[in-house]
Amino acid sequence: MDIGIIGGGAIGLLTAAYLGRNHEVHLYVRREMQRNDIEREGVHCDGLGESTRVRAHTIEEGVKNHNLLIIAVKQKDIDPLLDMNLPSDVPCLFLQNGMGHLERIKELRNLCWLGVVEHGALKVGGTRVKHTGKGKMNLAALPFQEAGLQQMIKALHTEEFPISFREDYEEMLASKLLINSVINPLTGLFQVRNGAVCTNHYIRSLAWRLCQEACMVLGRSVDQEWERVLLIAELTSENKSSMLMDLEDGRKTEIEAINEYLIKRSAHPLPNHQFVVDAVHAIEVRNEGRQTNR
Repeated sequence: MDIGIIGGGAIGLLTAAYLGRNHEVHLYVRREMQRNDIEREGVHCDGLGESTRVRAHTIEEGVKNHNLLIIAVKQKDIDPLLDMNLPSDVPCLFLQNGMGHLERIKELRNLCWLGVVEHGALKVGGTRVKHTGKGKMNLAALPFQEAGLQQMIKALHTEEFPISFREDYEEMLASKLLINSVINPLTGLFQVRNGAVCTNHYIRSLAWRLCQEACMVLGRSVDQEWERVLLIAELTSENKSSMLMDLEDGRKTEIEAINEYLIKRSAHPLPNHQFVVDAVHAIEVRNEGRQTNR
């Protein structure tokens, strides 16, 4: 199968490394240097041994027709990407955190599928990704767009990179959104790994309050979701959240797509989510000032 993957971050590299073992993969990245390195070296994932050979292109070259197009950029980059007019007859699989991009996706003429990645991945270079936690990829379709999805899953699924079908895309995305809205901002703000949500009494208390507010907005059971937050934090205790890594590297985070989305969707104030949104934005502004002064 001919697969295009847009995004040369951790998830894009991880997906390319695994799918490229059995399919022809074209990876679209922003920087010419990364494109050249991938063309020369392939993509190396520590869980696979030898590098996976993939074709590399810059996004500016334009996206070609493929059997499947996997969108692995962050949610904040969705609008500029879709403004490029992607091929309209190619099924698109979106792998973003949060749910703020759904309305824009629904405007597309493409078949649109949505995915949640449970793997832990850490980009350690332009061609290298560390597989920090093995999980699976769950896929669901927007309403009336299920055609071909289950067949696609059968074609992509392997034991080493499992892919599962989910009936309800909103349930799937809301479940991931809730986890991210608790773990990501707290680990980013306090510069700790995920396990601190369980082991640090004060961070755990803040996490409980964020979980309560998120459950109110999403209509979910607080007790069940709190158990799941703690379980995920424990299972990924040594991992750094994507928000922590963004703040460490001076990049803009996905706080708007995660916590700010919940605030906008809520009919009531969410003081704890509002605090973490303001606090994360404050660090982003500080980081911008540091970069400007270099």
